[in-house]
Amino acid sequence: MKILFPCFLLIVLITGCCEQAKKKKGPKNNIIKSHSIDSLSSTNKSSLTDFEKDKVKELKKLENGMIIKWLNKGTGNKLQVGEVVLIEYRLALPDGKIIDGNQRAHLPFIPFIIGYNMQTLGWDIALQQLKVGDFVKVEMPAFLGRGEKGIPGLIPPNSVNWLYLKILARVSPEYNQDGIKTWTFAPGVETESIPGRENEIEYHALISTSSNPNVMNTYRAKFPLKYTKGQRNVVPGLQQVLSKVKKGQKIYVLLDPKQAYGSRGYVNIVKPNESVFYNITVKDIRPI
Repeated sequence: MKILFPCFLLIVLITGCCEQAKKKKGPKNNIIKSHSIDSLSSTNKSSLTDFEKDKVKELKKLENGMIIKWLNKGTGNKLQVGEVVLIEYRLALPDGKIIDGNQRAHLPFIPFIIGYNMQTLGWDIALQQLKVGDFVKVEMPAFLGRGEKGIPGLIPPNSVNWLYLKILARVSPEYNQDGIKTWTFAPGVETESIPGRENEIEYHALISTSSNPNVMNTYRAKFPLKYTKGQRNVVPGLQQVLSKVKKGQKIYVLLDPKQAYGSRGYVNIVKPNESVFYNITVKDIRPI
């Protein structure tokens, strides 16, 4: 069972990204007002049932038991593994209680990379069925959510999850060369360099692959990593990225196998020929 943080911790890791995105021309929200996700704030099942009444345009049941109900239909191609999208979401339990959502951090949307275990397996499966502009309710079986353990005090064991998702836009990587893709969601600030001295970069990272949600998580350990140019315990692609980061920058990085651990993988943590995803926050850059 793949167990990750509650969704609200995902928001904490990327708080600030939306302010940067809002400075750019944002995606048009083509969800009709009667289907507004903002009205999903109820604490009882009947309210959520009424919310979708007579609004379901299409229903699909997957072989794994997941049910997807389209309240609004988007256009274009389905979302793919490795794409980053901006989403709005609410997470509810079958008793109607809303337990999480991007509104908790007063964010209009959050960025999400598909297929790399940012949340439970059910999220990645559902997103690959969707298109930009879709607004759906996903009825997620417990084993695709928090499973037998649940989350104490938040999600009971063996609980179905109701996930309401709006797909606002795809986000193209700002850099996409030689097996390295990056997306910046907070720009950071320039730091002064001193001639003849190398900079030490201190950063937090949540690292995952398509098969392993827990390659590394320094946010949880509260122990950031440090990197100095030429350090060999950092994979080649990440060395290139870290050489250009700024203090305070929040960045997503996706490395192809050749820029990560290649055909050998890394012990039993990263499989051979597996891409690796990094959610990075640069804490400090200082001369040493």
